[in-house]
Amino acid sequence: MPDMSFVSLFAVTLVALPAPFLLGLAPKVRIPAVVLEIVAGIVLGPSGLGRIKADLPVQIVALLGLAFLLFLASLEIDVHRLRGRLLGSALLGY
Repeated sequence: MPDMSFVSLFAVTLVALPAPFLLGLAPKVRIPAVVLEIVAGIVLGPSGLGRIKADLPVQIVALLGLAFLLFLASLEIDVHRLRGRLLGSALLGY
């Protein structure tokens, strides 16, 4: 079994938790908390400063997050409205 450390996952949690609260302190800033979390992830992650590494626990949580995101996106699809030209456009795009 590989030697695992949860330091990076803890750092991700420390970045993700205060993001909504920081945006609550500045109500004039009209951006979703997810945008702030993504920007912080880019800055602190391997592409930016390299402070947070994408080790195994972070990759697992990222995969679960992607699965939830795709699940929630599929819940937003209204199949009853998907007819005619809209269906043709969707199939063509697929």
